[in-house]
Amino acid sequence: MIKTENMSEKEMYDFVLNKSKTYTKELYKKENLSDDLYSDNMKDIDIWTNKYENINGTKGLYKEHFNWIDSILEMRVIKLDRLQFELLDKTDKNFDLIPEKHKKNSILVNVHIREDGKLTPSACEASYKTAWNYYKSKGLSFEEIIFTCYSWLLNSDLKLLLPENSNIIQFQKKYKFLSFKENEEKSQIIERVFGLGNEKLENCSQNTILQKNLKKFWEKGYKFPMVKGYFIYKI
Repeated sequence: MIKTENMSEKEMYDFVLNKSKTYTKELYKKENLSDDLYSDNMKDIDIWTNKYENINGTKGLYKEHFNWIDSILEMRVIKLDRLQFELLDKTDKNFDLIPEKHKKNSILVNVHIREDGKLTPSACEASYKTAWNYYKSKGLSFEEIIFTCYSWLLNSDLKLLLPENSNIIQFQKKYKFLSFKENEEKSQIIERVFGLGNEKLENCSQNTILQKNLKKFWEKGYKFPMVKGYFIYKI
């Protein structure tokens, strides 16, 4: 693992940018993956460095985002169509929570959701299928994929904020509940929906149904913690 203790935020930005153009570019070539796929995956660098620039007025990368970007540069995480996927070892603690009948002849894959683009059911289904084909192409032997996800998007209380036919509600319907995190130090839903840390919401823009309803329910004491879920996929 890269040590970032002595790196400035600007140095971390320069490091990931250089690594993406050299080391990671070569990885994609060795895997015979397309330039389009490479370019799509590298957009995460722009997303997280732009967040830094919007706050600080200059290019940089927060230390808390470095390991995530590096997991993409090392191809531990890969975006395939709409969703991002991370192959997990079966020693991962998520695996202990899965019913025994699914533990044989399967692989465990964590699902991440990049914030850009619509999360339509058809786009997600296409992405799950692409992930299946991708892992098969790497020579892995399996009959099922156990897809896991740990996100605020799986919180069932979002039904208080969104209509039944919304993309987010349709996304979470596939997943069975495993666990949730209480007493989060930093709320992911506030960060992702409003682009904030733990700041107050009084002056936040409310341009969407989700933003308007989240602010209303948040002020009533609802917290919408991150939820861990899974579903079984097979073709």
